[in-house]
Amino acid sequence: MDLEQEPRPRHLELRPQRLRHLEGGEPFEGKKIFMQSCGKCHLLFGEGGRIGPDLTAFKRNDVNHILTNVINPSAEIREGFEAIVVVTNDGRTITGFRADQDARVLVVRGIDGQNISINRDDIEETVPLKKSLMPEGLLNNLTEEQVRNLFTYLRVGQPLNSP
Repeated sequence: MDLEQEPRPRHLELRPQRLRHLEGGEPFEGKKIFMQSCGKCHLLFGEGGRIGPDLTAFKRNDVNHILTNVINPSAEIREGFEAIVVVTNDGRTITGFRADQDARVLVVRGIDGQNISINRDDIEETVPLKKSLMPEGLLNNLTEEQVRNLFTYLRVGQPLNSP
């Protein structure tokens, strides 16, 4: 069966025969997909969001490693991106990352990318989350060709010039 005619996958399996299908894509098309999905939270070559880790220095040449992190984002959470929930004395709940802190203030970067400063005296509880804020199933609505294009772009070694 032709890969482009396959039904959209419910999930991408971590099997060597599937991994070889992630090669030979179109990096410029992959960049578009990256910017529409991954790039909302992640930087790559200075482009994208600043919520999740910058992927530029990430081990991007290892397809299995990338795929594992995309399929199961909670499998390996990079240091500094451990999510927390802060409950304030007035009942507010703030979820995000510990962006900065000192003895008087905790700064939480929310999932919208905005920093929220909270006085330590106003905090009732801070609870670490063991689950990544990156959603699972990000590849579920992509075709095999789109996944191949995305992974081709993720593995390029330098920024792409306009075609």
